[in-house]
Amino acid sequence: MLLHLAVENIALIERLDLFLDRGLTILTGETGAGKSIIIDALSLALGSRAEQGLLRSGADKGMVTAQFSLPQDHPIRAWLTQKEIRWMEDGLFLRRVLTDKGRSRAFINETPVPLALLTEVGDLVAEIHGQHDNQSLLHGSQQRQLLDTYAGHQPLLVEVGRLYGLWRETWEEKQRLEALAGDTGTQRDFLTFQIRELLEVAPKPGEMATLEGAGQRLQHGAQLVQGVTQALDALLEAPGCATAMTHSAASCLEALIRMDPELSPLASAVRSLHYELEDCGVRLRHYLGGLETDPELLETLQSRLDRIYRLSRKHHVECDRLLDLAARFQEDLDVLEHVGERRERMQKELDELCQRYAVQARALKQSREKAALGLMAEVESQLVDLHMAKTRFSIEVHPMTGDPRGDGMDEIHFMVSANPQEPLRPLKQVASGGELSRIMLAIKTVLTDNLPANTLVFDEVDVGIGGRVAASLGEKLAKVAMGRQVLTITHLPQVAAYGNAHLCIRKDIHLDKARVRVEPLSGEQRVEELARMLAGSRITDAAREHAQDLLNTAGQADKSQGSLMVGLE
Repeated sequence: MLLHLAVENIALIERLDLFLDRGLTILTGETGAGKSIIIDALSLALGSRAEQGLLRSGADKGMVTAQFSLPQDHPIRAWLTQKEIRWMEDGLFLRRVLTDKGRSRAFINETPVPLALLTEVGDLVAEIHGQHDNQSLLHGSQQRQLLDTYAGHQPLLVEVGRLYGLWRETWEEKQRLEALAGDTGTQRDFLTFQIRELLEVAPKPGEMATLEGAGQRLQHGAQLVQGVTQALDALLEAPGCATAMTHSAASCLEALIRMDPELSPLASAVRSLHYELEDCGVRLRHYLGGLETDPELLETLQSRLDRIYRLSRKHHVECDRLLDLAARFQEDLDVLEHVGERRERMQKELDELCQRYAVQARALKQSREKAALGLMAEVESQLVDLHMAKTRFSIEVHPMTGDPRGDGMDEIHFMVSANPQEPLRPLKQVASGGELSRIMLAIKTVLTDNLPANTLVFDEVDVGIGGRVAASLGEKLAKVAMGRQVLTITHLPQVAAYGNAHLCIRKDIHLDKARVRVEPLSGEQRVEELARMLAGSRITDAAREHAQDLLNTAGQADKSQGSLMVGLE
């Protein structure tokens, strides 16, 4: 569960520390107070996309840190070991940093990670459901995922996906063969010509650098000869050359050593310099002897360079990789020689893979059909508690035809009938916003034990409902929160009354700057907040009595807030 949420310089939040506990935590406040900002901040720590404008105005950096406590057998521990990220004794720390340059950085247990890894971890520890997330329930892919989660047939899904991957790889290879064999004769002539052209040039690895260096020397041969000759004269051959002068200086010093031994190191240094200069002269003489100014050799070398460069541009490969390309062309030519046999063998492999895939896909379909019956019954039972007793909920599993798919060969449709006389229709055709909220909550209630995340967040899922339905929704949320952690933003006092903890979000203006403030409520404060939600800005005694009745009905009238703390700056 989420133990601690620290937020700095995110939107209207300058600094906020939330220490949370298990059970149902309610977040309320007037419209625009910043309730959703807290959820947005948590979403950042879980790896969501950083929307423009989330960084607090005037700040150069914003940061969110979420600390989670997880059981010993939670799958995240194995995940961390696999990714070579250390486990910290205080739990799991997820951190996101935003900068005023529009960049963000992600950390897991203080280890820098790509955002994709942070998102992967976030999906394992918490789920956030907003009013717009209910719309995802209308999509077939989400309906299939929910049914698969309920069925718990992950090994079967993995095997279907593995066989699909093998089939796809084989199919693509066969398509390549088909393209290669489109016009066998023309293709064979083309490959033969390309191979012959490449092998005629056959540049060796590193040859280009050698040729370019030799070309430079040939192109500037006259200037090189003149310059090196002048250097040789200055070193070895001209009167008063450097070697003669250093020899003379060394000899003079060596003669004086017997008079003053302190001159010995200097004499040795000068003699050493003389030998180095002589060696440089010898090497220059050797270099001069190897210089060529042959125009015909330069033309031959330039011609070879031009041929190599032309082939490199033609095939869009580096010069040193031209022989590798010739080898690939030779492989294609070898394939072409036996393309008929290879195509037959490839088709046989495809047929075998299709048969193996079909067996697993049928098993997956049967598992989905069996799970659909159970999920339908359990969701309908939950909908009764949410005052949708006359609603029929059905799941249809339709087989698909065509090529294999990574998630099986089934289309999943959630069907609903709000009244007994009406036929079942697809969910997207009949469900209102309020009905979608309740159906989603009913499904999540059923799937509670199948979800890896112990923290569930509901952001205004009560949109479009009210009255006794709202009270039932609050009761359902409280049941979902038994044994786990649920955070809920709500505008309905009937829902808020069921919270084990209640946070009120307020917006203050200080020095012309808006700032979010979070206040834990208990006792009379909580009654006053529920009364405000009931009556609006003008709170009456009747509203307070109604608020107290709601708390009494929900059994929360005497609950303390001792397990929840808030820190603000």
